[in-house]
Amino acid sequence: MTTDYDIAVIGLGAVGAMAAWRAAAAGARVIGFEQFQPGHAHGSSHGGTRIFRRTLFEGVDYVPLIDASKALWLELERETRRTLFTRTGGLVIGPHDEEVVRLALVSAEAGGFEHAVLDSDELASRYPQHTPTPGHVAVFEPGAGVLDPEASIRAAVALARELGGALISGERVARVDGSGADAVITTARGDTVRARRAIVASGAWIGEMVPQLRLALSIQRSSHVWFRGADMSSFGVQRFPVFVREGGGFDLWGIPDVSASGVKIGAGASAPKPALASPGENVRTIDMRDTAPAESACSQGIRGLVARAIRASACMNSRTPDGDFILGVHPAAPALVLAGGFSGHGFKHATGSAQLCVDLALEGASRIPNERFHPTRFDGSLDEDLNGGSVL
Repeated sequence: MTTDYDIAVIGLGAVGAMAAWRAAAAGARVIGFEQFQPGHAHGSSHGGTRIFRRTLFEGVDYVPLIDASKALWLELERETRRTLFTRTGGLVIGPHDEEVVRLALVSAEAGGFEHAVLDSDELASRYPQHTPTPGHVAVFEPGAGVLDPEASIRAAVALARELGGALISGERVARVDGSGADAVITTARGDTVRARRAIVASGAWIGEMVPQLRLALSIQRSSHVWFRGADMSSFGVQRFPVFVREGGGFDLWGIPDVSASGVKIGAGASAPKPALASPGENVRTIDMRDTAPAESACSQGIRGLVARAIRASACMNSRTPDGDFILGVHPAAPALVLAGGFSGHGFKHATGSAQLCVDLALEGASRIPNERFHPTRFDGSLDEDLNGGSVL
C-alpha cells in the first residue's frame, strides 16, 4: 500500500507527538507511527514530571527555542483544555562563581524574564530543605515549574488526530529512506508510505532508524527515583521549587511532591550511568545500580527526606558528544528532518523543537535558529542550505 502525505512522523514521543500536532495545525497531510502507545514508559518521556525552566545554563543559543516552547506549551493547554504545567518556581543553585549560575543569569537576562539572585542567607532562610553551604547562591525563576510528560504527549496526539492526522499506534517502522526527493517509510508489516518529508523523532531508536547516517550518539540508562520524609508539607509545589544544583561537591536536581507520589531527586551528569549498546538492552529491573546515585545525592543535598528510594523507574537518554540536540537535515538524507540526541534535557524544549522540525519540513527554514544543533557538526560537513540555516 502506498499513500502520499506531506509529512510522516516516526516516533510519537515528546517531539514526535508535538510535531504531528504542529504539522496538522498547519494544514499538512500527516501520518505518524509509534511502535508502542503514546505516553509509554519504554523511552525517555515518562515518569509523571519533567522540569520546565528558562534559566538555561546550556547557553543563550537555547533561548529562542525555549521561548517558542513556552508559547506552544501554553497553546497546547488552551487547545486541549487540559492542565499540563504546574508552576512551582525554579532554582539554579551553586557557588557564586560556578558556571551553571553564571550561565543561568546570562540566559535570564537574554530572555528578559523575571528572576532574582538569592544569596546564601536568603537561600537558607527561604528554602531550608537544601543543605546550606557558605558561598552558594541561587538564581530563582518564579515562572519555572513542572510538565506532565505522559499527559502532554497524549494531548498532542489526540489534538493532531482531531485536526486530521493519521497517527498509528503499535506500528513499528522497519526502514526509512530519505535519500531521494521523497521519504519512503516501510513498516514492519511490509507496508510502504511515501511522504514529501519525514520527521525522525524516535528517541533512543533514532540511530537504528537511520544507521547509514552514523549519527554521533550514545545511549544511557537514567533513573527516576522518589523519596519521602516525615513532613511532606515542606516539599509541596508551593514550598519546594524545582531545582538544579551543581558545584562545590553537589550535582543533583529535584522536583517537588506534585501528586502525593513523593519527591523526585536525581543525580546529575557526573554520576555514573550505565551505557546501553541499543535500546533493547534497557530491560533489567530496577536495582541498587539505579537508586544508589540518587540516594547519595539526596542524602548529601536535601534535608528532611529519608535518603532511601520509595520507588524508581528507568528511562533512556540518547546523548551527543557535546550534549546539544540534533535538529536539522543531513545532506545524505535530504528528505528527512532529524530530531534526537536530547541528552537528558530535551523535554521542556519538545514543542519548540517540534515546530522547528515542521518548519524545516514544510518551508525549508525556521524562525527558530538551529545552527548549533546541526546533525553533521561532528564531522565538519555543515551545509547551511540543506540545514535550513537561513533563519526567517
